Amino acid sequence: MSDRRSAILDAAIRVIARRGVRGLRVEQVASEAKVAVSLLYYYFDNRNGLVRATLEHANERAATTVRTAERGTGREKAESSLLAELDDADHVRDTSVVWGEVLASAVFEPELRAQLRAASETWSDLVAEAIAEGIADGSIRGDVDAKACAERLTALVDGLSARWLAGVATRERARELLAAAIARELNAEPAAQAR
Repeated sequence: MSDRRSAILDAAIRVIARRGVRGLRVEQVASEAKVAVSLLYYYFDNRNGLVRATLEHANERAATTVRTAERGTGREKAESSLLAELDDADHVRDTSVVWGEVLASAVFEPELRAQLRAASETWSDLVAEAIAEGIADGSIRGDVDAKACAERLTALVDGLSARWLAGVATRERARELLAAAIARELNAEPAAQAR
């Protein structure tokens, strides 16, 4: 991906994090990226193309976060990649906002659904791989269905993230609930609450 296209997508993530998908204006993204509006149309054809590309870019960022949990047991990798989605870093928060916004928009914009489904499956598959690794290395009990477990836990992250971002729950409470759910799903003790 070109540096300029990537910079535009980073700008789109910031704009969506501030204004939501419904409030996204191509002119605002161009201003944020310090480029001409025509360049956005060159790369993305239209606003919907920009939104779809922004979702893809946000998911690539999230996948990078998941992949950084490369050390330790499979259980440790699964747990750290899930809890990383509730990190307090600005880029994690912004990516979560984009995901939640596009998820909500897909209710009314069916053309986003296939891409959203694929992105969700990719994330779930990454977590399932870590769970399967944990089953193989003995850090997760052997009767866990890795795919179903990953689907439940990633769906829980989506819900807890939405509550955190909406101010319904604190980030700390969301992490505490997620750590307890991970422990129950994987039959292990919850990680230290202070992470």
